[in-house]
Amino acid sequence: MGIFSAIKQRAANKALAKANRQYGQELANWTKDSAALEEMLTITRDCATGKAREHFVDNDDFGFMLKADEFAMAHLQGVMYLEVVKAPTRYSGGYGGVSFPLFGRVRINTGRTGGQITPGEESIDVTDSGNALISNKRIMFAGTKRTHEWKFDKMMSCSHMDGGMTIFAMSTGKPAGLGYGDGSATEVQFRIELAAAMALGTLERYESELLAEKAQLEMAKPVAPAPIATT
Repeated sequence: MGIFSAIKQRAANKALAKANRQYGQELANWTKDSAALEEMLTITRDCATGKAREHFVDNDDFGFMLKADEFAMAHLQGVMYLEVVKAPTRYSGGYGGVSFPLFGRVRINTGRTGGQITPGEESIDVTDSGNALISNKRIMFAGTKRTHEWKFDKMMSCSHMDGGMTIFAMSTGKPAGLGYGDGSATEVQFRIELAAAMALGTLERYESELLAEKAQLEMAKPVAPAPIATT
């Protein structure tokens, strides 16, 4: 092997070693995610067959008032209460319609305006902090300034966001939610979704969603780098 071939070989070995380290980390993360998803599927299936209390065995109410058929599925300490704030809508432009008399001297314009309506931008504000409880019926928050309750049977949507936040849109009232951080995001979001499925009787549908996620995860399994061909 010549000097240039040796240099090329060392560079290739170095690149392969780096690729193998990256692959090892990616595989470890994938394996962790796969195991977590399998556990979620097991718990969901058990809940569908009436075995929920085998997983949620804590009978503590954590200071919240629970109903007779209600049990805790997660107690979140030190969470943030989030409110969605929307700036006023702005309008710019003129009108290009016609005008006609109405009730004597009162006139209105109608037709194409040719202007532009710009919806106000939304932002999320932290307005309190405290503790929250996820039960098989609802989510409750108790803070230093306010308390709030989200009943799953009144919930229109549940949106998980980056940074460990979930916003709830209810049939009445403004959207609001909880911030719990990235570290526990997967666990908290699973418990919220599982609790909602239990309350709404949609566990079979939720299992199907988890199976779809599992199929996507299988397709994304890291592939080991190809070995260096020897000459």
